[in-house]
Amino acid sequence: MKRILKAVTTKYMVIFMALIIITVFVLGTLIANIVSNFSVDKKMDELSTSNVLIKTYYQEAAGGTVTKSLQSNELELKKALRVAFLTSGNCRVLIADKDGEVVVHSYNDTVKHEPAIQYISKDSASIDSLKTTTLPDKILERINEEKDLSMNNNCYGLFDNNAIWFASSLYNARGEIEGYVISFEQENDGNNLFSEMLRSISLTALWLLVVMLVAIYVVSYKVTTPLREISNAAKSFARGKFDVRVPERGNDELTDLARSFNKMAVEIQSKDDMQRQFLSNASHDLRTPMTTIAGFIDGILDGAIPKEKQDYYLNIIKNEVQRLSRLVSSLLDISRLQSGERKFEKKKFNICELSRQTIISFENQFNEKKLDVEFDAEDYDMVAIGDRDAINRVIYNLCHNAIKFSYEKGKYRVRIYRTEDGRVCFSVYNEGIGIARDELPFVFDRFYKSDKSRGLDKAGVGLGLFISKTIIDSHDGDIRVESEFGKWCEFSFTLEGEKN
Repeated sequence: MKRILKAVTTKYMVIFMALIIITVFVLGTLIANIVSNFSVDKKMDELSTSNVLIKTYYQEAAGGTVTKSLQSNELELKKALRVAFLTSGNCRVLIADKDGEVVVHSYNDTVKHEPAIQYISKDSASIDSLKTTTLPDKILERINEEKDLSMNNNCYGLFDNNAIWFASSLYNARGEIEGYVISFEQENDGNNLFSEMLRSISLTALWLLVVMLVAIYVVSYKVTTPLREISNAAKSFARGKFDVRVPERGNDELTDLARSFNKMAVEIQSKDDMQRQFLSNASHDLRTPMTTIAGFIDGILDGAIPKEKQDYYLNIIKNEVQRLSRLVSSLLDISRLQSGERKFEKKKFNICELSRQTIISFENQFNEKKLDVEFDAEDYDMVAIGDRDAINRVIYNLCHNAIKFSYEKGKYRVRIYRTEDGRVCFSVYNEGIGIARDELPFVFDRFYKSDKSRGLDKAGVGLGLFISKTIIDSHDGDIRVESEFGKWCEFSFTLEGEKN
């Protein structure tokens, strides 16, 4: 079980960690893409503005070839570039003639705080980050078709790496294409926002995972603690120690589980105590008559008991044998009832007639105690549903006990009536020693005898009421007792009645 609980904690942690990693990755990638796309769009707008400034300058200063126009008006070109670089400080500008040959390369010189202009000729050194100083034919073709072109790639092989770039045509005063301008910003210039965001998100996620790891461990530990306690208590039960209880904390499902477990523990302990008491009482009730029987038989065989008194002691032996027989018979009945071997055949029967016949059988006992007997039936043809013989045994037992513990000349009453829910109720009332309040919850337990009644009930074995309760419970009925010690006592039970 301990291994299982550890596995539960591990599973909690693995599942939560996996969910957190997936969530952070998905959200991080989504946010980084959104911000990156926004940044690219913003950068495209800045590069477009740079191109517009260069185009405007060229159209105003154009006169001859692109190179001559730019060189003759370099001061104005720097003004235009300065404004362009203010818009996008990290951008670089390429200006090519109408054949696609790059003639000017410009960038923002952050040391001199002014645009740096590099004129390109066939003899010039190659430009950093460019594979060639000639614009690819595909670029020229698309610019001529679309006038303006923006993308985020290597410009069809022009750049060493991917770049954000915006290309436009340069027109002379007659509206003819004289050249091209490309403003671009490369990703490896230290402004790769997407990579920076992913690094930041990854670092944040790492710290978040550490915090969540601790939090999940604490939470899962608290969740599994009641399970560990229940596991330990169950192990104690397996060793026969039934007094262990699980702490009940909070008001959640685990608390309900702990509460149910404790109720089960109480029931198990109660059943264990009852079993111990049952064995103890059964041993005592079996040993007592057997000891008596053995003693008197030995006395007769040894000649210690005179012949003229042997009949007297043989009668005692006979009574003890009958008592022993009743005990064994009751124990067998209990075993059959609890195992379900005793099947009840539930049929309709007249409970009033059955009760009347039972009361008549006690006529001699009534006369001996001079009891004031009263039979009160709401209807003398009341029908109950149950096993007639089993219910007869219950009625006989209750009526016999009521006679046994009645005061001489006391009142004795049997009532049969219908309850509000349509069930049939049988009750027997007697004026007698009654049952103490603190003993009422135990009167239906096996082998239980009230301390005050032990002197009056020498033949009983303390199983009659337990058997009666077992029978009524099997009929889905209810049996109960009310009493005022030293004055009166009333037993009653209910059965299903015939529906009108």
